[in-house]
Parts: sequence; structure tokens; C-alpha cells
Amino acid sequence: MLKLREYQTSTRPVALDAAEVALLRGLPRGRLDVIPSDERGSYYLRATSWVGAVVLPRLTIQILPKVRDLHTVLTMFTSGAGLVEWGTDAAAYDRSDLVEGVAELVLRAVGGATRRGLVHGYRAVHERLPVIRGRLDIQQLAARPWDSWPVPCRFDDFTPDISENRILLAAVRHVARWPVGPDLRRMAGELLQRLDGVGDSPAALTECDLIRRTPLNEHYQPALTLARLVLESFGLTQAAGGQTAQSFLVDMNKLFEKWIGDELRARLYPAIEVVGQPTVSLSVSPRVTMNPDLIFRRGAETVFVADVKYKLTGDGLARIDDYYQLLAYATALRLPHGMLVYCRADSAPHRVITVVGGHQRLHTRPVDLSGSPESVATALDIVAESIKQLS
Repeated sequence: MLKLREYQTSTRPVALDAAEVALLRGLPRGRLDVIPSDERGSYYLRATSWVGAVVLPRLTIQILPKVRDLHTVLTMFTSGAGLVEWGTDAAAYDRSDLVEGVAELVLRAVGGATRRGLVHGYRAVHERLPVIRGRLDIQQLAARPWDSWPVPCRFDDFTPDISENRILLAAVRHVARWPVGPDLRRMAGELLQRLDGVGDSPAALTECDLIRRTPLNEHYQPALTLARLVLESFGLTQAAGGQTAQSFLVDMNKLFEKWIGDELRARLYPAIEVVGQPTVSLSVSPRVTMNPDLIFRRGAETVFVADVKYKLTGDGLARIDDYYQLLAYATALRLPHGMLVYCRADSAPHRVITVVGGHQRLHTRPVDLSGSPESVATALDIVAESIKQLS
């Protein structure tokens, strides 16, 4: 097993055959860089902001966050899933690596949702039967009057084979393929037995978009949220030789951005509404649009804007792009203030700068994931309170 941290390059070249190189280069762009070395058949592997695991036939590559304590990182995965009570449950975060930690969160969520039985629903069925059930399928009989037995029927079947359960099944199947320990494999096996009778979904992610929240599936929502994360982060590549590589990779940039939005939304509600990635016009005509990470509204009025950066790179000139972007948002929205919320920086930025000419004030606030859960919560409280005061 090869372990890397974000943006780390392997200290020594790794021996890979042609099929394994093809598998790694088949991953979506930007996940993991494969760099030839001076030794024939050996390559350096360089991680990016994507963390998780890639499982080759002969090698497992684990990419860990730079944050050593995974408690806060795993908490980010439950953001928006309604799993607030897990924040104080140390047993939910006792895994030594990210993949096992996420696997445990997902399996526990699915287990909790289905503990009292699977949600059932009605599904339209068109089937030929030896006896009539439901209604005759007149269209089929009219189209093929000579083919009247078995009888074509249309009926509604009350079944567990519905979208909600198919999504959970797809997530559990994916987790069962990850490089996890025997306890989690056993937990996954028990859940697969519990989901017996549920069919495989040909497009589970698409089904996620079609589900509507109802009183019947309300208790499924935390599990469905984590299942969606698993399905979005799971990838499969295939080489010509028939070998396969499984991957579970999550972009820390996007995860941090979503988590900050969810945390501020919880702290500022109901006085201020937090909207993620809205479309904002930069120009009058022709229309040029942009998407700020977060805008803040009181009623119909936009009162503040924030840009979320997992890592501020460089200093001085290297950081100008971050300021330019935030300034564009503040100018287009006609706001006097804007904020950069970041996790890490090569060097600490100024807490506030005033732009020459427009006099907009651009603030920066850190939320360092390497601290204790209490210190992280305090940093989020400070950000929320600053936004209240500046908006």
C-alpha cells in the first residue's frame, strides 16, 4: 500500500506495468498525476486536492488530507445530512484513515435508516401472467391479438424495489469494494442481506435527482445524502487488458466549500439566508455571468458575499487573483464588503484590505481544520458573527 497526503509526491518511484499506468491515467483529469522517472517501468505519483483511495490489482494508493486528525474532516462529510448528533459521538470517527471513516459513516447511516424495515412504495408493472391481475393491457392485446396468453396485465405492485432503496443498495455495494477492514465488510454484507429484494439501479445518481422528500422517506434523508456523496465520488476505469481499478476520491476544495456553506447557513438562519453558487451578472450587455461561492440575503436584498478557498497559495502577487475574484463579486452586487474564508495559507493574509478607488473592504477569516472540534466551531462562530456585523 502506498500512502500519500494532499499534493505530496511519492518519495521513491513506484513500479507499474503498462496496464496499471493506463488505469491511473484513465482517472478523470486532475485526480492523480503519474510522472515518469529515470527508471524504466517506474513512476512518481503526485496527489492533488482529491483524497480517498485508488485500488489497482496489485497496489492500493491512499491519499489522505493534510489534516492529521480526521474527526473534523469526517464531520464535513455529514454536513447537510442531518447527522448533528454524530458530532459528539467519538465512535463514529474512530477510524485511522479517511476511506474507512467515510465507509463507517455511510454504513451506519444506511443501517440506521433501514433498521425498522425498508420503505415500500407502489411501482407500475407491465407483465404477462397466467391469470388476470389488475387491468388488462388493452394496447398490447390490440397490437398482438393472436398473442393473448399469458395475459398482458398492468398493475401497481407494493414493493421495496423503489428509488430510495436502490440508491442505498448502490452505495453499500460500492463501499463493500473499498479497501476496508473485516468489521466494515461484515457490516456491508449484513446490509446487503437486509436490502434483499431490491434491484440494481442502472443510473443511481439520476434517481437521486428524482426523489422527492416525503413523510414516508424523511428518516432516509441522512443516508441518502451520504449515499449520493459515495456515488458522486466513486469511479471505475478499465484498461484494454480487462483489468479494473476502483477509486473513491473526493475534492477537498469542493467539500470544504459545501461544508462552510452548510455551517454558516445553520448559524445565520433565520435572519440571513445563505445561497450557494448563485448566478450573478457581471456585465450589462452582452450579459456575462459569474457564480460566487456564497451570497447572503435578508429577505430579497443581497447584503454580503463570500468566496471560499480551501488553500490560499502564495503571497503578494500570487494572491491577487483571489482578491480580484472577490472584488468582482462585490462590485457586481454593489456591496461595500466581501470576505475570503480559507482553511490554510502559505502565509497569513492581511485581515482586511481596502481597494483603491472603489473603497470596497475585502476581509479574510481562517477556519483551520487542524484544531480541535471546539476550536473549529469557534472559528465558524467568528465568521458568522463577522458577516452579521458587516452585512
